[in-house]
Amino acid sequence: MKIELNNSKLACALALPVFVYINIRAAVLALTYDECWTYLGYATEDFWKVVTNEFAAANNHVLHSLAMGFIYDLFGQHEYALRLPVLLSFIVFAFFSYKISKKLSNEMWWLPFTMIIYQPYILDYFVAARGYALAMACMFGAIYFTYKFVEKSSLKWVWISLLFSALAAYSNFTYLLFFIANSIGLLAVGFVREKFQKVVLAVAASGALLTAVVYRPISALIAAKELYYGGHEGFFNDTLSTLSKSFVYSADEVNFLTWTFAVIIALAGMLALQKLVWKEKLNMGFWLTFVLITIEIGSILQHHLLGSPYLIDRTALFFIPLLLFSLSWLIFQLKKGVVLNVTASLCVLLTVVNLFASANLTYLHDFKEYADTEKATLMIADDPTVPKGAFTIGKSIYMNAPINFYRVKHGLERIHQSGLEFCDESEDTKYYYLFEKDIACIEDKEVELMHYFPVSRTYLYRVI
Repeated sequence: MKIELNNSKLACALALPVFVYINIRAAVLALTYDECWTYLGYATEDFWKVVTNEFAAANNHVLHSLAMGFIYDLFGQHEYALRLPVLLSFIVFAFFSYKISKKLSNEMWWLPFTMIIYQPYILDYFVAARGYALAMACMFGAIYFTYKFVEKSSLKWVWISLLFSALAAYSNFTYLLFFIANSIGLLAVGFVREKFQKVVLAVAASGALLTAVVYRPISALIAAKELYYGGHEGFFNDTLSTLSKSFVYSADEVNFLTWTFAVIIALAGMLALQKLVWKEKLNMGFWLTFVLITIEIGSILQHHLLGSPYLIDRTALFFIPLLLFSLSWLIFQLKKGVVLNVTASLCVLLTVVNLFASANLTYLHDFKEYADTEKATLMIADDPTVPKGAFTIGKSIYMNAPINFYRVKHGLERIHQSGLEFCDESEDTKYYYLFEKDIACIEDKEVELMHYFPVSRTYLYRVI
């Protein structure tokens, strides 16, 4: 019997292995600091406190916090369940990745599609219960529907695109840059298609609504000085350099890759400009490059005008798929034949090799130091000398959220709730759990090493 494998079936076949992979990781990986903080600080709070960011912290990715709270009400405090919103968003992400890839090339769509859904750093955030995955899935939906407007000129695509871009921004405020970039693109197309006034109305209405829902939580973040995460050296040294090491799951910057990203932006920008000047059809590659460069310019202007830090690693995550789409567009400019096929195949091969080299069931790249918090908590629970009454764990500052999460999950409420105290020393302190960089704090204390965790490079000590 002959089996016909059409494009959509092949796309599903390509996506299924990584979907299984992220589901396994979601089930077995311990929650990270940011995930625990989202759960403790927002998912378990009431609706109004979340949407107003009453307890102001950058960890509150509002739409995701609400989704996690809904899942918590349904299924309780289980890691896999709490990660369901981002796992399900992968389906949306893969769907629009496929649709956009098909618009780039009907024949070689598999190149950008594979490079993006097999990218290990992107896959991390379809495991981590944070707002980045939801935002990126919505961003891709907005890009696709913007291009539908380019093709069909129907205003319904404008409204749908704006809805998706607003949801992206509400999932993660960094994506406000995308909302602005997407709106500029829609306005430009509306002007050319003589539908400018109607597009202006749609952009103004959606912008006003989005402003209404984000103004208070962002104001709270500014007042609390929570918008500190990022760099101050420049787009190249901060954004591109941190993405280069994240891209290959490395602890060190990869200068060659940083320069490669810069070259991709420059070449794709020149190609887009050529298409514009020569008044050629502005295809999907042009619009992806337009979004990439507009967000880059917005990020730089934001730094110089508002003093905002440059986007780095996870806050700049959306640059990775945009760069890979732009790279694919550049490759598709090659003449059909051996060179094109070899280049595309090599890119896919390198992508698969990178994924296999990075694949693991123990940690997420940005949060490796939290890989063993649950193990340490359980080791304390199983310790024959563990106190029967209440006691304290002395710890590194940012161990508080994971310890608080797992003390409740495993019924160890007799462990005092942790705050931001460092290496707490009191009569109740019976254990210390520390990052490697902090172990100097126990040099003058009477303790013994219970266990060293090589993955997270953390140390668990017992007071003697």
